[in-house]
Amino acid sequence: HMKTEGSLSNWIVDVVMDKVSELSGKKIDVGICNFGGIRKAMPKGDVLLDDIQSMFPFKNYLVHLEVKGNELRKVFQSMAQTRFQAVGGVKVEVVDRKLNSVLVGGEPLDDEKVYNVATISFLLTGGDGLKLEDNAMKINSYDVMIMDAVLEYIENLTKEGKAITSTDEPHVIIR
Repeated sequence: HMKTEGSLSNWIVDVVMDKVSELSGKKIDVGICNFGGIRKAMPKGDVLLDDIQSMFPFKNYLVHLEVKGNELRKVFQSMAQTRFQAVGGVKVEVVDRKLNSVLVGGEPLDDEKVYNVATISFLLTGGDGLKLEDNAMKINSYDVMIMDAVLEYIENLTKEGKAITSTDEPHVIIR
């Protein structure tokens, strides 16, 4: 499975952020997914149902969290000390395993602000060392699996005659 950031993980975080925004009716600021949940690379050319099912063998459900800035900072600090997961909506710079800077939507992370975070159920209760439920003020869980959100996204692109595109611009810089 994937260990580093790239266009596939960026795309998946974007899809999760889009879908959770639709489900919650809120503008999502930050997305957090895990690399371990992506088990296979996206094939070139046509994408088959089987490809997507192989990529997401786990039943991970989409979740919307409201997280105060200072708690979000703790999450990123913990990742800086261990390892980063797939993130979106942010630019994080780490120097010597410490956070140097965190930008959310281009603005410095505000410890007092409440952010809307999109994630998956696995990361709420200790998956990959994250217990995001401990950091959240409010949790809304949805009966939508990450795999289904990705399938729906691809089907919509297909209807519009568009290809799957993404960027491998990094969200995390480690020095």
